[in-house]
Amino acid sequence: MNEKQVYLGMDVGTTTSQIAVVSSSGTVQVLPNMDGDLITPSIVSVADKKPTVGKVAKQDRFLNPDKVAEQFKKAMATVTENGDPIPVITGSDGTEFTAIALSAELIRYLKESAEKIQGQAITKAVISVPAYFKRQARVATKEAGLIAGFETIHIVDEPTAGATFYGLADGKNQKIAVFDFGGGTFDISILQINSDGHIDPIAVDGNPECGGSNVDEVIFQHVREFIEKKGGKLDPQKDLAEWLEVLDSCKQAKEMLAHKDAAIVPLRVGSDRFSMEITYEQMKEWASEIIETLRSCCKRALEKAGLKPSDLAKIVLIGGSSRLRFVPEIIKNVFGQEPVADTDPDMAVAKGNAILAAAYFAESGSELLIEGKRYLSSSVKPSQIAGRDLCVAAITRKESGDNNEYNVPIIPSKAKLPYEALEYFTPNNANISRICVKLIDGPPNELSSNFAPLQEAEIAIQPTSEQDNEGRIEFKVTMDAEGMVDIEVRDKLLNKPVPIKFKFCTELSDSEINDQRKQLVARHKS
Repeated sequence: MNEKQVYLGMDVGTTTSQIAVVSSSGTVQVLPNMDGDLITPSIVSVADKKPTVGKVAKQDRFLNPDKVAEQFKKAMATVTENGDPIPVITGSDGTEFTAIALSAELIRYLKESAEKIQGQAITKAVISVPAYFKRQARVATKEAGLIAGFETIHIVDEPTAGATFYGLADGKNQKIAVFDFGGGTFDISILQINSDGHIDPIAVDGNPECGGSNVDEVIFQHVREFIEKKGGKLDPQKDLAEWLEVLDSCKQAKEMLAHKDAAIVPLRVGSDRFSMEITYEQMKEWASEIIETLRSCCKRALEKAGLKPSDLAKIVLIGGSSRLRFVPEIIKNVFGQEPVADTDPDMAVAKGNAILAAAYFAESGSELLIEGKRYLSSSVKPSQIAGRDLCVAAITRKESGDNNEYNVPIIPSKAKLPYEALEYFTPNNANISRICVKLIDGPPNELSSNFAPLQEAEIAIQPTSEQDNEGRIEFKVTMDAEGMVDIEVRDKLLNKPVPIKFKFCTELSDSEINDQRKQLVARHKS
């Protein structure tokens, strides 16, 4: 009798990562890594030719701090003007590692951890990303999973994954908000949960640059000032390990202040030893801008959803940073209720991803056994919406003498995916033979030059008269259920699609993925 194929759910976070599976008995299980821990630090060390991950890599922060990469998830969408990923760190042998390569190392480690426990190769996985993640970062995350050795990767939004686990456990028709405050990112999603297990996202907002690590940093800045008043000085150029040690102490103080009114930060700077007391009220004041960002995102999500706070049955917390004491205060202020306390913020996303992996990769029409209940796999698959506006740069104010390009929305946020948009544009001059089209991942009606293009394409067109020039360029953009984008341009004058010459390619080709996969395998050969 053949063993049941296992599919993996992966929460690849900015600061920590978790993995889970649905067992043959329907139990959703969080799996330990190869070090025996349920939570893996999202850290990669390239101090040796063979990179290390997690707890082992963390030890190198004090031995070879310039060879240890952390929070590289934030750099997943960072590229040069030519669209090339920017190296994050250089290994001891001179090998440059981009955020994609580092993520592939982390995912490979988690994949092999799961395979060791399950006793079989795992080829398919669901990986979640922040709902407000840029589209380039979504593509890069999928590529990292393929480089790590998976044959198939499906991308879902983290709040949707968390809501899936919570919704199936609760089993009620209800509207909820999912407050996802992780180590490096923040999302607030409002979703409709149905009793059959189906999830319909309604609205999303967030900030991909705001997470618990930002709180660490504001504490760190005040601790640095305290150290300088004591006559000391932290200098990462002279002693990076010392710098990181103090930053770690600030993080530990933040975690203590989640439960206590005051925390002591032990400090060692050079030969000096002293300590600093921090109160919860001080931390809250220092983090006031972060708190206001979270509050504003929550208010915008409600506005986008067209709902009142009383329309929401519950507020669910996911992400380890949601344990901070000011989070319930924000939720009470915006939503008028306390968050539910019956989910583990660290594990909800990985568990939800495991359920979604079982649903996405199951045979069509099959039933899933989840925690003692049966669901149709088609029902469990959630809907997805565009979390951000996708715009085209266009001159929209020419009549008023303004020839600047502004963001024209072509796929609006909240659009249900998959989505296809068709717009018609007029070249600025009827006599030109080429036009430049820019896709912008940014808010509508803003000056386009303030945003780096998601993609830029040069398109050859036929010069014509002013009369025939009006609305002649047909611009079709499609976004699939994972938030991946494809564009097609047709010149109505020629009545056929026109070739598109991209300024840069934001996606790796199949051969490039295979080459990077071979390089990863070679690095880990004994």
